[in-house]
Amino acid sequence: MTSVMLACYPEVFAAGAIIAGLPYGAAANVQQAFESMFQSPPRHASDWGDLVRAASPHEGPWPRISVWHGNADATVVPANADAIVAQWADVHGLPMAPSMQATVDGYPRQVWVNGAGDELIESYTITGMAHGTPLATGEAEGVGVAGPFLLEAGISSSYHVARFFGLTAGGVRHAARAKRETPSIAPAQLDEAAAGEHPHVLEGEVLDKDDPRPDSAPAGAGIDIGAIINKALRAAGLIKNH
Repeated sequence: MTSVMLACYPEVFAAGAIIAGLPYGAAANVQQAFESMFQSPPRHASDWGDLVRAASPHEGPWPRISVWHGNADATVVPANADAIVAQWADVHGLPMAPSMQATVDGYPRQVWVNGAGDELIESYTITGMAHGTPLATGEAEGVGVAGPFLLEAGISSSYHVARFFGLTAGGVRHAARAKRETPSIAPAQLDEAAAGEHPHVLEGEVLDKDDPRPDSAPAGAGIDIGAIINKALRAAGLIKNH
């Protein structure tokens, strides 16, 4: 639903976070929704972008996007995260390759930056995590309680999303451990004034913790995802009881 709201009302929302979701326009009915969840439909980035541009008369500026997905998600396959990034990179007129890559709390983070040095898109891949929202309940900045689809992963998506939105008081950075990894845009290519205003872009915004993260996150054992989805569809009258 975040994808829908951002695409249809881009003049209302400055930014949004899509966690284990689908790109806008991936489905027009229930059957297509399930197909997209289990096998992301192949589309060119410009085709994904056209779906957003056709959703409203808005011509920009466009919302900033934070994308989160577990690479062990068997309910909404991780390829959907790539499609979301491609969709919004095309809308923002950015290249498909990330401007920089870094490690945050032990997980890979990719960032797409415009010419002014603004981070417009970020994408986190939570290795070993199944379908759900990643939590770091034991950390000082952690939020939430682990449960079905709320998975302890050693990283707080809520905290980092708020930080990406600019809602934290400067955020928490560990500059001594900051390390820029495989950058595809050199600091010299950024406007010097913009670089001075956005030092976190040049430092890679890496927040690795001293404590190692768990080897894997719980996958919601004992939870029947299919049964939950079917119950919701029956309640909505989309599936008849036999």
